[in-house]
Amino acid sequence: MIYLLPQIQDITANKLIDLFIENSSVGKLNAEYKERFYTATGGQRIPMEYLLDLRSSILDCAKKYNFPNKQKSYLEFEYEVAEIFLNWPYLWIDQNNKEPNGESLRNNFWSYITIVLMPDIAVWRWPIPLENGSSKAWEVRMKGGGTRNTFQRIFRRLISFDKGKEYEFSKRLSLIKGLNEDEFQAIIERTSVSSCSKLSILLAEEIISRKGIKTQNEKVKQEVYRNSIIDLTAYGKVQSFDLLSEIELKELISNVFSLKENEIG
Repeated sequence: MIYLLPQIQDITANKLIDLFIENSSVGKLNAEYKERFYTATGGQRIPMEYLLDLRSSILDCAKKYNFPNKQKSYLEFEYEVAEIFLNWPYLWIDQNNKEPNGESLRNNFWSYITIVLMPDIAVWRWPIPLENGSSKAWEVRMKGGGTRNTFQRIFRRLISFDKGKEYEFSKRLSLIKGLNEDEFQAIIERTSVSSCSKLSILLAEEIISRKGIKTQNEKVKQEVYRNSIIDLTAYGKVQSFDLLSEIELKELISNVFSLKENEIG
């Protein structure tokens, strides 16, 4: 059975975000927020207890990483959230084959998750901006859509970088553990790249394999992978990556990275 997941409209999300900024706080939590809505047909509304169980699991995880106090790095926390999402069956048609259901692809659902169900965890990860600070960059962390929402972007990592059921669990998600925020964004923000899971996985493996190159500083490594991905994106406009075998694709990626190393390095 596919459960219908709660959503909030963009206008509601904007109103709540403005309140968070005005009060410098997310206020009192209410998962049964009256302005939530569900798709009219296609399944049964998910029981609220299932959503609260999800919140409880992620809150327990956050507490392991010093919630509600500031943390130096959130990569380990977000890796564990990815594990939780993978094991929460109501996001998937088929967990083993990482096939998301239509409900989990709705941006308004991720607005609900971030702004209504878990705003305290979201603002721990991305603190509310100061009164005179810019709020635009922060707002995209709260609203569903795009590639930067606090929780939706972790879900998208699963879609792009989960190596599949044929791997044991620790290796299945090893790429999600091996990349940092900038590396994730370099791939995921280019939908022509991230929409091809095979390409995303091979790119991630290439980036991780080159982290051990001691003759390059981090700035050079960053320029290499960013420019390589830009070139591969352009290549994908004239040649479908889906038509290339894994061996051909791996060779193409390696050659592009080596070329950029020579140009930049």
